[in-house]
Amino acid sequence: MTKKKYQANLWTYLSLILIAFALAGAGNKYFISGEHAFGISPEVPWGALISGYVFFAVAATGTGLVGSLAHVFRIKKFEVLSRRALLASILLLISGFAVLAVELSNPFKMIHMLFTPNLNSPIFWMGAFYGVYLILLFGEFYFSLKDKHSIATGIAYVSFFVKLAAITNLGRVFAYTAVRDFWSGYYYPAYMIVSAIVSGAAVLLIIVHLTSKDKAEKEDLGKTLSQILAGSLILFAIMQGAKVGLSLNSADGTVAAAASALVSGPMALPFWGMEVIVGIVAPVALLFGTKFSSLSKSFWASILTMLGLVFSRIDFVYAGQVVPLNLLDNTVIPSFNSYAPTWSEWSLIIGALGFIYLAFSFLETKLTLDVTKGEEEYYRVKSEGYSH
Repeated sequence: MTKKKYQANLWTYLSLILIAFALAGAGNKYFISGEHAFGISPEVPWGALISGYVFFAVAATGTGLVGSLAHVFRIKKFEVLSRRALLASILLLISGFAVLAVELSNPFKMIHMLFTPNLNSPIFWMGAFYGVYLILLFGEFYFSLKDKHSIATGIAYVSFFVKLAAITNLGRVFAYTAVRDFWSGYYYPAYMIVSAIVSGAAVLLIIVHLTSKDKAEKEDLGKTLSQILAGSLILFAIMQGAKVGLSLNSADGTVAAAASALVSGPMALPFWGMEVIVGIVAPVALLFGTKFSSLSKSFWASILTMLGLVFSRIDFVYAGQVVPLNLLDNTVIPSFNSYAPTWSEWSLIIGALGFIYLAFSFLETKLTLDVTKGEEEYYRVKSEGYSH
């Protein structure tokens, strides 16, 4: 691939505006309003930035999982996406860490945690697994760019198991929070894995639509990714429906109240409007309506999916905290804990999206992200070796 000069366009300037918006939000937190810049409170200590971290971390993991169909599972059609999937995963995970660092007020707390670990804490392992995953992503990406594919493939195998451990443990961070009954249990580790595949398929569909030049390759890969997205969305919807339905009928009053807040209380509008209709129903309708044959509609289905997932993360984090802690299981709840994201919180999530687009589009012109002849030959030989 011949490197070309980066040409700014409307999306470039929009991304810069979004990044400036994020810097304004961070500035409001650090220099003007302090903790009041965010909508969190002692009753709801985890807000939209925790949700934002989950959104970006899960998307990074899912992009890596679906992208591993090339390096790990040797599916040839995905080879063209392997480097772009790695780059997208790196940018998504960096954005997640950046959002989390601002939420922590003092980013050095993340470093302090590494040197004073609590090995029984899922939060420590979350940082450890995702830190290792980021290092492995850089390593695999570097050696892939250098056409040292045996090393890149070795790292890919290690990275595959690390990302599975990371995403499962991220679910444990919430599942092991015993005082938050709505989160407690075995559901959220599985939820994270399925929603990661949803995110990964959506991100890679967006990348294929924006970057692929080969029409036949674009249609073939787009159709496969559309099928993965549709299947994972349906499974995701079934899991969410089962979770909410069982929670509504739970003998634990606090769990039932949290589910009620989700479907008919303070979270009902974003839940039904954004998470269900925009994030699940509309994408599935678009995908099945075209029988996975229209990449442009699959692109918009992916955009809607990712938009719905932003609200899904906010809903699930808030739902675990909406019921006051000082209530017994079957106490009548006088009111729910209130929370609404502030403009500063939204600015950091939206600004991170601007950063991802700007960095990806710039590096797309400066790095060789297409499959090289050396890479094709390496995987051809390996595939022939496996077939014999």
